[in-house]
Amino acid sequence: MSSSAQAPSTFTPAQWEEIEREEHDRVYAGMDPFDGSTLRIDPARVMVWEDYCYKAGARPDRGHRTRRLLELIDVENLDGKSILDVGCGIGQYSVFFALKGAIVTAFDISPVGIEQARKLAKVNGVEETCHFEVANASSMPYADETYDMIIYHEVLHHAIKYPRVREETLRVLKPGGRVVISETLRGNALLSLARRFSMAGEEAKGDVILEVEDLRGFAKGFNAYRIEPMSLLFMIKRVVCSHMSNPLVRLLLRTAKKTDDVLFWAFPSLRQLCGECVMIMRK
Repeated sequence: MSSSAQAPSTFTPAQWEEIEREEHDRVYAGMDPFDGSTLRIDPARVMVWEDYCYKAGARPDRGHRTRRLLELIDVENLDGKSILDVGCGIGQYSVFFALKGAIVTAFDISPVGIEQARKLAKVNGVEETCHFEVANASSMPYADETYDMIIYHEVLHHAIKYPRVREETLRVLKPGGRVVISETLRGNALLSLARRFSMAGEEAKGDVILEVEDLRGFAKGFNAYRIEPMSLLFMIKRVVCSHMSNPLVRLLLRTAKKTDDVLFWAFPSLRQLCGECVMIMRK
């Protein structure tokens, strides 16, 4: 863990694991995939939902960065690819990858999440190609050089505070394999403002708000990496995400996104102030 990616307190890793397990058990209990009302996953609907929030039917907050993650893993060409989904929660993305043809292994520290994930895999008919277990990223129970791809989907801000996560990631990834990450970043004033509204001044338990230097540190030992920052003015979505049914709000967000595009073209250095990113690393 880099010097800037410090856990929010001096709890030991074992204490953090207990705290986060209890918190995530509570969150995952009774959760349905992709904000729906059924355990059945429709891959076409997922691709619509994981898009910019100003589009009809899209996820109201972070969908666009997940959409970019799906592009980076080449989600339409996953047949036979071995994927490790780190911190899989209820397994909705794991099952989605399996429905797209991947052979998926996934784990989480939450027994409740894994119970939900196994049920989800069975309902969607992929229990033979989508396997789940309770585990911690600091000690992955898998053989060396096993996976073509490892996914950290909105998970690294939890996992990075545990020891040896980077080393374990490198160990179980095949030579030439890829790690794809989507995350929130520190440093955006609109993001800080949004947290005051959306989280009522309380970060989720165990969150480490990452900086670009933390991501660069996590990439040490890999042969190549690329960070794609996104969302400057567009971070205002965190304040208005509960009002996406309002067409004026969606117009505001579309305008913010287009303005970001122009600003990044004219002043590329502004990307360092972005509040979100995706990252790809190659071994």
